[in-house]
Amino acid sequence: MPLAPARPITLFMPVLAVAGLPASIPDLKQPHSISTPIAVAALLACCMVACAAVGCAHLAAAPDWNAARLPQMAPLPWAPADELPSRSQLIAGQLVIHTDFPLAEHHRLVRELESLRADVSQQLGLPISDEPVHLYLFEDKRRYEDFAARHFPGFPARRAFFVETDTTLSVFAVWQDRIAEDLRHETTHGYVHAVVPAIPLWLDEGVAEFFELPRSEQGVHAAHVAHLSGRLLEGTWRPDLDRMEALASAGELSQDHYAEAWCWTHWLLRTTPQRRRLLQDYLADVRRDGQTAPLSARLRYAEGSGTDFSAILRAHLETLAPPPPD
Repeated sequence: MPLAPARPITLFMPVLAVAGLPASIPDLKQPHSISTPIAVAALLACCMVACAAVGCAHLAAAPDWNAARLPQMAPLPWAPADELPSRSQLIAGQLVIHTDFPLAEHHRLVRELESLRADVSQQLGLPISDEPVHLYLFEDKRRYEDFAARHFPGFPARRAFFVETDTTLSVFAVWQDRIAEDLRHETTHGYVHAVVPAIPLWLDEGVAEFFELPRSEQGVHAAHVAHLSGRLLEGTWRPDLDRMEALASAGELSQDHYAEAWCWTHWLLRTTPQRRRLLQDYLADVRRDGQTAPLSARLRYAEGSGTDFSAILRAHLETLAPPPPD
């Protein structure tokens, strides 16, 4: 497959260290009853605040950040050779992995990332591209942070990020305890953008959140289930696909947005073959025309204009919440 058309530089920063949960979305005007499973999941959400403080949550927390400003801040992500990992290089399918430490070709994570390409292709109905996705893996956290600060100043701390330019797809990450989750997420961005560079922001993140999980989880993101359940219990969140589709910059995304993007994606891929096919057809149309009709319009046509999608997604979330204790 030829390289994708020229693309503006774009940065995705889903893996960030945060100090707590983001502000709630004050758009819920009516009270809603919350079932027992949702309440149980909400209790789990409280336990995850401590994890969020050390970077467990996926959050873009720079309120003044806008992807459109990136070309003025950092025309290209590339740097002199001594700034990038270069001790070893290996190729795994579409991936070109650069490290500053020894990494075995048959390392379990390398093989997992390579097989992820087929999973993404099969689930989303996308062709497999041969456009390289470069992974730059830093062993030393300080060196990684210095590199990120030099080339992407003003951004909050993050463990990994994906950069797309008019000619390259690149992931930058520091090797640490959660590297597998981080690389599954960012590599998914690379695989998807190689064939659908115009994918909407909300869906791009929803897909990455879905595939960041180990295959054994079947796409069920327990942290997001707990977070959204907590929001429902508080009465501070209501699913709204139109609102998600209006998101234009990664700087707008809160933890609520990442979690809701995942939930919509899981609902589309895991409930009925018809919904999964609708998503696949939508992505195929976006490949041909980035201005195609939004997914929300297609859903209303397919399931009826009077369908309460907010209620449907809340019900779907309830099916994913853990059962109450005996």
